[in-house]
Amino acid sequence: MSARPLTILSADQGVIEACQQAAQQAASAVSSVQVLKALGDLESAGQLQGLVVVDPRFAAPLSVHEWALSFLREHQVLLFLITTGDVQEAAGLARFVGAQGALPLPLDVTELAAQLSSPFGAPVSQRPQPMEVPDGAALSASISSILTEREPERRELFLRAVADSRSGLHTAEFWEHRLEEEFKRANRFRFPLGLVSFTWDGELDDAALLDLAGVLLLDTRDVDIAAQISEHSLVAMLPHTGPEGSRLFGNRVLAGMRDRKLQDLLGENLEIECRSATVPDSSVANARAFLAQVLEAEDCQLGA
Repeated sequence: MSARPLTILSADQGVIEACQQAAQQAASAVSSVQVLKALGDLESAGQLQGLVVVDPRFAAPLSVHEWALSFLREHQVLLFLITTGDVQEAAGLARFVGAQGALPLPLDVTELAAQLSSPFGAPVSQRPQPMEVPDGAALSASISSILTEREPERRELFLRAVADSRSGLHTAEFWEHRLEEEFKRANRFRFPLGLVSFTWDGELDDAALLDLAGVLLLDTRDVDIAAQISEHSLVAMLPHTGPEGSRLFGNRVLAGMRDRKLQDLLGENLEIECRSATVPDSSVANARAFLAQVLEAEDCQLGA
């Protein structure tokens, strides 16, 4: 993961020093640190990128959540909101407006450093307690019983409906259905939804397509949904991922695809482009418009 700039939006010296200490601990993940102490400083700073920690007093007289909604439409960042209240409730409100989470005062330098170092700005998970070793014979018998009771025809029909045998990704129809659902959910509950496309011009054989799909699947989480949406496009839907996380994901996958040095059916080097977009965004009216932000018109078939 490449290092990202950190911007601290606060006039409180204690907050500033804690963030600076966290940035030092996350040295390989933070490329630079700047401090903006007033809204006027933010207006003259231009578009921000990377990581942003905001003190709620910085956004006054607006509530920090109301301010965050507008801020995230203009800046491609991972945003963390400092709170003086209940951290569990504040974390839910933070994700509701598109931020990564809430940071309780006084700031925990070690915990903040871990979040700054995370690719998606998420807390580092604790290692779970080891599970008991299962009884191999009993587990095998249980699995065999379950598989025997299933109807092979129904299972095969389901797999054909959701999985594309050529690419190994989800079918376009299933993906489009999920996009409609996730788009509505993101706008209703105000959590971020990222969309990333990978497009090319040439015709590919099955081996090259599987190669590209494999690179994409290698970097997706179990909650992400990837599909071949047209002959020249792969897309990935990233729930709970804002602008910066979507951009980082796209750049990482694009680099992996280009490293494969694939060729099209005419023997020409495959040129791949990447685009990303996120919602909620008041300028995006529906799922079709959202998809159009990352695909050319002839590839955008949603709802056709």
